[in-house]
Amino acid sequence: MRRTGRALQFALIAGGLAACGSSSTGLPAGFECLGQALPTTAPALVNVTGMVTSDVLSPKPVAHAFVYGFRTGDTTHLAGDTTNTPGQYSVAISTGGTPVIGYLAVSDSGHHIDTYAYPAVPLAADVTENVLMVSSSEFSFLAAAAGINPVAGDGFIGAVVRNCQGTPIAGATVTSMPTGTVRYNAGGAPSSSATATAADGVAYIANVAPGNVTVQATASGQTLRQHTVNARANAITLTEIQP
Repeated sequence: MRRTGRALQFALIAGGLAACGSSSTGLPAGFECLGQALPTTAPALVNVTGMVTSDVLSPKPVAHAFVYGFRTGDTTHLAGDTTNTPGQYSVAISTGGTPVIGYLAVSDSGHHIDTYAYPAVPLAADVTENVLMVSSSEFSFLAAAAGINPVAGDGFIGAVVRNCQGTPIAGATVTSMPTGTVRYNAGGAPSSSATATAADGVAYIANVAPGNVTVQATASGQTLRQHTVNARANAITLTEIQP
Protein backbone atom coordinates (compact mmCIF):
# COMPACT_ATOMS: atom_id res chain seq x y z
CA MET A 1 0.00 0.00 0.00
CA ARG A 2 1.09 3.61 -0.46
CA ARG A 3 0.47 4.48 3.19
CA THR A 4 0.74 2.58 6.46
CA GLY A 5 -0.56 2.88 10.00
CA ARG A 6 -4.24 2.59 9.23
CA ALA A 7 -7.06 2.22 11.75
CA LEU A 8 -10.06 0.61 10.11
CA GLN A 9 -12.72 1.37 12.67
CA PHE A 10 -16.48 1.39 13.00
CA ALA A 11 -16.50 4.85 14.60
CA LEU A 12 -13.61 7.17 15.37
CA ILE A 13 -12.89 10.07 17.67
CA ALA A 14 -12.54 13.28 15.67
CA GLY A 15 -9.16 13.65 13.98
CA GLY A 16 -7.33 16.40 12.11
CA LEU A 17 -8.93 18.50 9.39
CA ALA A 18 -7.98 17.90 5.78
CA ALA A 19 -5.28 20.19 4.42
CA CYS A 20 -6.30 23.36 2.61
CA GLY A 21 -4.80 25.25 -0.28
CA SER A 22 -3.30 23.89 -3.49
CA SER A 23 -0.16 22.06 -4.57
CA SER A 24 2.31 22.23 -7.45
CA THR A 25 0.24 19.57 -9.26
CA GLY A 26 -2.68 21.99 -9.54
CA LEU A 27 -4.70 19.73 -7.24
CA PRO A 28 -5.79 20.80 -3.75
CA ALA A 29 -3.21 20.09 -1.05
CA GLY A 30 -3.64 16.55 0.20
CA PHE A 31 -4.73 15.27 -3.22
CA GLU A 32 -1.33 15.25 -4.96
CA CYS A 33 -1.45 11.44 -5.37
CA LEU A 34 -4.82 11.51 -7.12
CA GLY A 35 -4.69 9.40 -10.28
CA GLN A 36 -1.19 8.06 -9.67
CA ALA A 37 -0.57 4.50 -10.81
CA LEU A 38 -0.54 1.85 -8.09
CA PRO A 39 2.50 -0.42 -7.56
CA THR A 40 2.70 -3.45 -9.84
CA THR A 41 5.24 -5.42 -7.80
CA ALA A 42 5.47 -6.43 -4.15
CA PRO A 43 7.98 -8.15 -1.85
CA ALA A 44 7.59 -11.91 -1.46
CA LEU A 45 5.98 -11.42 1.95
CA VAL A 46 3.79 -8.55 3.12
CA ASN A 47 3.37 -8.27 6.89
CA VAL A 48 0.02 -7.07 8.17
CA THR A 49 0.07 -6.24 11.87
CA GLY A 50 -2.20 -4.38 14.24
CA MET A 51 -4.61 -4.52 17.14
CA VAL A 52 -8.17 -5.73 17.49
CA THR A 53 -10.23 -3.72 19.97
CA SER A 54 -13.84 -3.42 21.03
CA ASP A 55 -16.08 -0.74 22.57
CA VAL A 56 -16.39 2.41 20.46
CA LEU A 57 -16.47 4.87 23.35
CA SER A 58 -13.65 3.26 25.34
CA PRO A 59 -11.67 0.83 23.15
CA LYS A 60 -10.35 -2.28 24.88
CA PRO A 61 -8.17 -5.06 23.46
CA VAL A 62 -9.88 -8.18 22.17
CA ALA A 63 -7.82 -11.22 23.12
CA HIS A 64 -8.15 -14.60 21.37
CA ALA A 65 -9.78 -13.16 18.24
CA PHE A 66 -9.11 -15.06 15.03
CA VAL A 67 -7.56 -12.99 12.24
CA TYR A 68 -7.19 -14.47 8.76
CA GLY A 69 -5.88 -12.91 5.56
CA PHE A 70 -7.59 -13.85 2.29
CA ARG A 71 -7.06 -13.08 -1.34
CA THR A 72 -10.30 -11.79 -2.84
CA GLY A 73 -12.16 -14.59 -4.57
CA ASP A 74 -10.26 -17.38 -2.74
CA THR A 75 -11.79 -19.26 0.20
CA THR A 76 -8.43 -20.60 1.43
CA HIS A 77 -6.77 -18.19 3.83
CA LEU A 78 -3.26 -16.98 3.05
CA ALA A 79 -2.23 -16.57 6.70
CA GLY A 80 -3.76 -16.41 10.14
CA ASP A 81 -3.14 -15.51 13.75
CA THR A 82 -4.91 -15.26 17.11
CA THR A 83 -4.72 -11.98 19.03
CA ASN A 84 -2.74 -11.99 22.26
CA THR A 85 -3.84 -10.42 25.55
CA PRO A 86 -3.10 -6.82 24.34
CA GLY A 87 -5.16 -7.60 21.20
CA GLN A 88 -2.18 -7.69 18.84
CA TYR A 89 -1.89 -9.89 15.75
CA SER A 90 0.54 -10.41 12.89
CA VAL A 91 0.03 -12.20 9.59
CA ALA A 92 2.61 -12.66 6.84
CA ILE A 93 0.97 -12.84 3.41
CA SER A 94 2.74 -14.46 0.49
CA THR A 95 2.37 -12.25 -2.59
CA GLY A 96 4.12 -14.11 -5.36
CA GLY A 97 5.67 -10.75 -6.21
CA THR A 98 2.34 -9.13 -7.11
CA PRO A 99 0.27 -6.76 -4.91
CA VAL A 100 -2.48 -8.72 -3.17
CA ILE A 101 -6.11 -7.73 -3.58
CA GLY A 102 -7.48 -9.12 -0.35
CA TYR A 103 -8.91 -8.56 3.09
CA LEU A 104 -8.83 -9.60 6.75
CA ALA A 105 -11.57 -11.64 8.37
CA VAL A 106 -11.85 -11.14 12.14
CA SER A 107 -14.05 -13.11 14.54
CA ASP A 108 -14.09 -13.97 18.23
CA SER A 109 -16.53 -16.84 18.78
CA GLY A 110 -19.66 -14.71 18.64
CA HIS A 111 -18.80 -12.13 21.30
CA HIS A 112 -18.72 -9.44 18.62
CA ILE A 113 -20.09 -9.13 15.10
CA ASP A 114 -17.86 -10.76 12.47
CA THR A 115 -15.78 -8.04 10.84
CA TYR A 116 -14.02 -7.87 7.47
CA ALA A 117 -11.36 -5.24 6.78
CA TYR A 118 -10.48 -4.20 3.22
CA PRO A 119 -7.56 -1.87 2.38
CA ALA A 120 -8.22 0.91 -0.10
CA VAL A 121 -5.57 -0.41 -2.51
CA PRO A 122 -3.86 -3.78 -3.07
CA LEU A 123 -1.25 -4.79 -0.49
CA ALA A 124 2.21 -4.02 -1.85
CA ALA A 125 4.13 -3.29 1.39
CA ASP A 126 3.97 -3.92 5.13
CA VAL A 127 0.95 -2.27 6.68
CA THR A 128 -0.70 -1.74 10.06
CA GLU A 129 -4.45 -2.42 10.23
CA ASN A 130 -6.20 -1.82 13.54
CA VAL A 131 -9.71 -3.27 13.63
CA LEU A 132 -12.48 -2.17 15.99
CA MET A 133 -15.24 -4.71 16.59
CA VAL A 134 -18.66 -4.09 18.11
CA SER A 135 -21.20 -6.29 19.86
CA SER A 136 -24.75 -6.70 18.60
CA SER A 137 -26.11 -4.49 21.38
CA GLU A 138 -23.56 -1.75 20.70
CA PHE A 139 -24.32 -1.91 16.99
CA SER A 140 -28.04 -1.46 17.70
CA PHE A 141 -27.31 1.53 19.94
CA LEU A 142 -25.10 3.22 17.34
CA ALA A 143 -27.55 2.46 14.53
CA ALA A 144 -30.35 4.11 16.51
CA ALA A 145 -28.16 7.19 17.01
CA ALA A 146 -27.71 7.37 13.24
CA GLY A 147 -31.42 6.94 12.58
CA ILE A 148 -30.87 3.56 10.94
CA ASN A 149 -33.19 0.58 11.22
CA PRO A 150 -30.91 -2.38 10.36
CA VAL A 151 -32.45 -4.87 7.93
CA ALA A 152 -31.72 -8.51 8.77
CA GLY A 153 -29.69 -10.16 6.02
CA ASP A 154 -28.21 -6.92 4.69
CA GLY A 155 -24.62 -5.77 4.98
CA PHE A 156 -23.03 -2.79 6.73
CA ILE A 157 -19.93 -0.84 5.64
CA GLY A 158 -17.88 1.56 7.74
CA ALA A 159 -15.40 3.73 5.81
CA VAL A 160 -12.79 6.37 6.58
CA VAL A 161 -12.02 8.93 3.84
CA ARG A 162 -8.36 10.05 3.90
CA ASN A 163 -6.12 12.28 1.81
CA CYS A 164 -2.71 11.40 0.36
CA GLN A 165 -0.98 12.05 3.70
CA GLY A 166 -3.39 9.74 5.55
CA THR A 167 -5.27 12.59 7.22
CA PRO A 168 -9.05 12.08 7.54
CA ILE A 169 -10.98 14.37 5.21
CA ALA A 170 -13.81 16.57 6.43
CA GLY A 171 -16.61 17.48 4.03
CA ALA A 172 -16.42 14.34 1.89
CA THR A 173 -19.53 12.62 0.57
CA VAL A 174 -19.61 8.86 0.10
CA THR A 175 -21.61 6.78 -2.38
CA SER A 176 -21.88 3.09 -3.19
CA MET A 177 -23.14 0.81 -5.92
CA PRO A 178 -25.45 -0.85 -5.08
CA THR A 179 -26.72 1.92 -2.85
CA GLY A 180 -27.39 1.83 0.86
CA THR A 181 -28.33 4.26 3.60
CA VAL A 182 -25.37 6.64 4.07
CA ARG A 183 -24.68 8.33 7.39
CA TYR A 184 -21.79 10.32 8.87
CA ASN A 185 -20.43 11.23 12.28
CA ALA A 186 -21.01 14.52 14.06
CA GLY A 187 -19.20 15.29 17.28
CA GLY A 188 -17.48 11.89 17.18
CA ALA A 189 -20.72 9.87 17.08
CA PRO A 190 -23.12 8.65 14.37
CA SER A 191 -25.58 11.32 13.23
CA SER A 192 -28.94 11.07 11.53
CA SER A 193 -28.64 14.54 9.98
CA ALA A 194 -24.99 15.06 8.94
CA THR A 195 -24.59 15.34 5.16
CA ALA A 196 -20.81 14.90 4.84
CA THR A 197 -17.87 13.57 6.81
CA ALA A 198 -16.73 15.37 9.94
CA ALA A 199 -13.05 15.85 10.83
CA ASP A 200 -12.75 12.10 11.49
CA GLY A 201 -13.56 11.24 7.85
CA VAL A 202 -16.00 8.52 8.91
CA ALA A 203 -18.97 7.39 6.83
CA TYR A 204 -21.39 4.47 7.14
CA ILE A 205 -23.31 2.61 4.45
CA ALA A 206 -26.12 0.62 6.06
CA ASN A 207 -28.68 -1.82 4.67
CA VAL A 208 -26.66 -2.54 1.54
CA ALA A 209 -27.39 -5.71 -0.44
CA PRO A 210 -24.92 -8.51 0.36
CA GLY A 211 -22.25 -9.08 -2.25
CA ASN A 212 -19.75 -6.90 -4.08
CA VAL A 213 -20.16 -3.20 -3.35
CA THR A 214 -18.17 -0.42 -5.04
CA VAL A 215 -17.42 2.49 -2.71
CA GLN A 216 -16.36 5.99 -3.75
CA ALA A 217 -16.08 9.46 -2.27
CA THR A 218 -15.95 13.05 -3.49
CA ALA A 219 -14.05 15.73 -1.58
CA SER A 220 -12.87 19.26 -2.41
CA GLY A 221 -14.31 18.84 -5.89
CA GLN A 222 -12.21 15.71 -6.50
CA THR A 223 -13.47 12.18 -7.11
CA LEU A 224 -11.36 9.74 -5.12
CA ARG A 225 -10.27 6.27 -6.22
CA GLN A 226 -13.11 3.76 -6.07
CA HIS A 227 -12.71 0.13 -5.07
CA THR A 228 -14.85 -2.89 -4.37
CA VAL A 229 -15.48 -4.68 -1.08
CA ASN A 230 -17.72 -7.63 -0.23
CA ALA A 231 -20.54 -6.71 2.13
CA ARG A 232 -21.58 -9.86 3.96
CA ALA A 233 -25.00 -10.43 5.43
CA ASN A 234 -25.29 -9.49 9.12
CA ALA A 235 -21.59 -8.59 9.29
CA ILE A 236 -19.51 -5.42 9.33
CA THR A 237 -17.17 -4.51 6.49
CA LEU A 238 -14.51 -1.86 7.13
CA THR A 239 -12.48 0.00 4.54
CA GLU A 240 -10.86 3.29 3.55
CA ILE A 241 -11.32 5.56 0.57
CA GLN A 242 -8.35 7.58 -0.68
CA PRO A 243 -7.18 9.53 -3.74
